[in-house]
Amino acid sequence: QVAIHAIGDRANDMILDMYKSVAFENGMRDRRFRIEHAQHLSHGAAARFGRQKVVASVQPDHMLDAADLARKLGLDRVLKGSYLFRSILAGDGDLILGSDWPVADIDPLRSMITARRRVPRGQEAPWNPSESITLQDALNGYTVSAARGCFLDADVGSLSVGKMADFVVLSVDSWEEYEEEGQVSVEATYVGGLEAYN
Repeated sequence: QVAIHAIGDRANDMILDMYKSVAFENGMRDRRFRIEHAQHLSHGAAARFGRQKVVASVQPDHMLDAADLARKLGLDRVLKGSYLFRSILAGDGDLILGSDWPVADIDPLRSMITARRRVPRGQEAPWNPSESITLQDALNGYTVSAARGCFLDADVGSLSVGKMADFVVLSVDSWEEYEEEGQVSVEATYVGGLEAYN
């Protein structure tokens, strides 16, 4: 499986083109090629992930420094092409969420809220809110999609018969409560179905 780091729109286009060429030359099959970061995309590139069956592995917490990006790349370019989570999902693309630790905070629960709310540091308004994803989408990005993107979906990623039963118990009872509170804590951790933390 190939996974290549790309941040800029040109780099992402080059990799998508290369992956397309590989599929054309060698035939279609379940490769699950990934692009790590996929932060800035050219017009139409978000739809290519689903069409080409390329996995986008993104880190929502990088978006917290979006104001700095706008200064470097220009606000219009950033708003139209950066952190296009909703567009990737809308094009039937697989979206993996991660932290890129130690570059960004390792806390997946905080990152899920960042992907949902999209509010950069020092700002009150969401940044490009049309690209916001639901908390369920974010959870899928850390679980089902992450496992699938690494060919581990037969073993982990969901609570299903025959899988590892790795899961956490949170301090909230619903997504609505989590969304309202914006904070949540891990009450217990289970690994292989056995309690590892309480």
